[in-house]
Amino acid sequence: MDKNVILAKKYGRAIYEIAAEQHCLEQTEEDLRLIADTIGKSKELGEILNHPLLAKDVKKDTINKLFADKVQPIVLQFCYVVIDKGRIADFAAMADVYANLAHHGMGMEEAVVTSAFPLTKSQVDALKAKLAEITGSKIIMKQKVDASLIGGFTVRMGDRLIDGSVARQLAALRSQMMQRD
Repeated sequence: MDKNVILAKKYGRAIYEIAAEQHCLEQTEEDLRLIADTIGKSKELGEILNHPLLAKDVKKDTINKLFADKVQPIVLQFCYVVIDKGRIADFAAMADVYANLAHHGMGMEEAVVTSAFPLTKSQVDALKAKLAEITGSKIIMKQKVDASLIGGFTVRMGDRLIDGSVARQLAALRSQMMQRD
């Protein structure tokens, strides 16, 4: 396993344990996502935070000016530690690890639904209800569109995959026909 992945897991778990202790899992997730998204969307901010010659105090001051009034103190302190350790490039991965742990801790599960066409609100609601019934967890759904599926959809939840796509059904049919020849 990649060293950066191992470190992202370590840091993500550390902030999760602190947030769980302080009963602020949901708010911490929002705060981490805000910072990770801002760093990801702002090329200039990314360059400042990742610049090897820029003093750590300048980087911390930048984070402080941008986020002190928007995020909890524990998240700000977490950012300072990440900057001190020179790991800000892995911040988004740390936030993802945290989100997975927090969702599990709050009895939630993320489902990535890929469909050939955008799903309607009623289809989303019905699918969420069915997945919640199957898993016993509250479902957080992310949607993607992939026309190559032809029709139907796939659902990925952790390491589980439900594939109800027409493309898979056609591939299975093709395989059966090839075996008969």
